[in-house]
Amino acid sequence: MDWRLKSLIRHSLLALPSGDRFYRWLTVSLLGTNAGMAYKWFRVMPAHVRVLQEFFPDDPRGQRLWCFDSGATMAAGLAIAVASDMPGLLTDRTDRLRERYCWVSRRVLKEQGEALATLAAAPVQRVADLLLNTDELGVQQALATMAITYAPRHAVALEPVWRGQLGCVFSAGTLEHYTPEALEQEVAGMAHALKPGGVLSHVVDHRDHRWHADKTVHPLAHLTMEEECYQRQFANTLEYHNRWLRGRYVDLYRRYGFRVECRDAVVYPSDLPPFDRATLAPAFADATAEELNGLVTHFIAVKR
Repeated sequence: MDWRLKSLIRHSLLALPSGDRFYRWLTVSLLGTNAGMAYKWFRVMPAHVRVLQEFFPDDPRGQRLWCFDSGATMAAGLAIAVASDMPGLLTDRTDRLRERYCWVSRRVLKEQGEALATLAAAPVQRVADLLLNTDELGVQQALATMAITYAPRHAVALEPVWRGQLGCVFSAGTLEHYTPEALEQEVAGMAHALKPGGVLSHVVDHRDHRWHADKTVHPLAHLTMEEECYQRQFANTLEYHNRWLRGRYVDLYRRYGFRVECRDAVVYPSDLPPFDRATLAPAFADATAEELNGLVTHFIAVKR
């Protein structure tokens, strides 16, 4: 769907009482638009597994993992069960987990689970056992069978069973949808949930998200918008993505005691003309060349 039409529909629904909840019900529950998220988790999980192996070389499989904003599918839970031998945690701030996505989660496990298991040095039977033990179970029963806890709120990670016990908190394409105030609160919670030496492994997409639907939109177009224009377009619960560049995330992590490393996941494509810095909105006039080149960043932050 053209992003302009989609945006018009979203803004029209937001003008109605509880329009944002209706939109999520329509897309997530009725139309099933979140099936692709199952594939996303198995696509990004290898990067998180490599972080575990790098920072916990003696026991990467002995770490408790927290998937931050797991989405509508149980695929992240399956990925955790392949990557770790410990109980895991899924949270989602908008409570999107749905029964209807069980089939696609199992399908992606069947198709891609062996490759993930090989990378993660999982027991030989792990994928076959997961498929057998979760067959025909509802989503909550399946997660319980895998020792995966699901909660529609992040604060559960601060309960005694998890607080200070987690080895890794990971996400993909998530943190850019949080306001600065919310990010402050969430990173503080992550710091408390992690054990000493625990690691954040967050992949953040800095691009203008309209670009995903329309490649005629420049991936940095949102950085050229004056604040008022940006607020009109994106300051709503359905379309919001912040305009934080790499340095601002780094500053936030460091303030909560993390040692931070940034790795490029996607860089400025060579087939695009060089970005014209003169078009940047005043708020981004000091953006570094590294920030403008790194369109997607894998942040790895270790708790001191």
